[in-house]
Amino acid sequence: MLLVYSGRHKAASSWSRAILREACGLLGLNMFTVIAPEQWAPYGSLAELVRQERVDLLSLTNIAQQDYETLPERRTVNVIRDPRDIVVSGYFSHRNTHGVHALGVTWHELIDHRRRLLELDVPDGLLEEIEFSGYFLDHMSTWDYRQPEVLELRMEDQISEQVAAWTQIFDHYRLLVPPKVVGELVRTAAARWRLGALRAEPGKARLRRALPAFTLDRLPRSFPRLAVDHYTFTRLSDSARRPGEVDEMNHYRKGVPGDWRNHFDERHRKAFRSRYGDLAERLGYPAD
Repeated sequence: MLLVYSGRHKAASSWSRAILREACGLLGLNMFTVIAPEQWAPYGSLAELVRQERVDLLSLTNIAQQDYETLPERRTVNVIRDPRDIVVSGYFSHRNTHGVHALGVTWHELIDHRRRLLELDVPDGLLEEIEFSGYFLDHMSTWDYRQPEVLELRMEDQISEQVAAWTQIFDHYRLLVPPKVVGELVRTAAARWRLGALRAEPGKARLRRALPAFTLDRLPRSFPRLAVDHYTFTRLSDSARRPGEVDEMNHYRKGVPGDWRNHFDERHRKAFRSRYGDLAERLGYPAD
């Protein structure tokens, strides 16, 4: 069965892909990341891409409901974030750091949008970002949140209770060894060894490759802890900062939820509600 991770733009998707990539490396699964329809256009459909590329775990960003429904039988995790935080995070990222080229796709709209943001001050730039964010937020608004195969999660819970959230994710995928199965210590030791090879620096990697490679049939229940202890905000931001400490020129700018309250004034609140209505409340986030 196809495994799907449906992330949303500016909802910790890079962090999530890093953890999923390691899990697939341990299990010998083929992971494929799709960020735009241009990637499946040569195949004719997203489902045909999955078939031809023999995808085991499909990582999606900003997928539309109608495109998701074309996929074969699947087990899915869908992660959302407070849409107002997506706007604020997107503003700083789109103005300063976000790449315009990724996975063979050029984000032409971002080039013009960044030029415009650099001409404006922060308050006016945020107004521009509210409209620009429709590409991400409209898909969140039209997503079906009652699909039986989908585990729905909030990014805010995912980063506040990381081990619990990733345990829930991998249990949903049925990739973790069931609780209390004999051999957990052996599996953990094997996972640590294999992770050493996956994470090794080039010189050390050559030594690891000299030894036989292997894959696991299931992940040890210790894997979520091993993953989140490695992929910390400090490591990913390549700095000594902790979540909450701001660097506007870093892709990992702040790392905490609720930042929209620090940047939205009454103009932004009205503009957001005019464009997206009660989206935040429908997704379970408080109005203020």
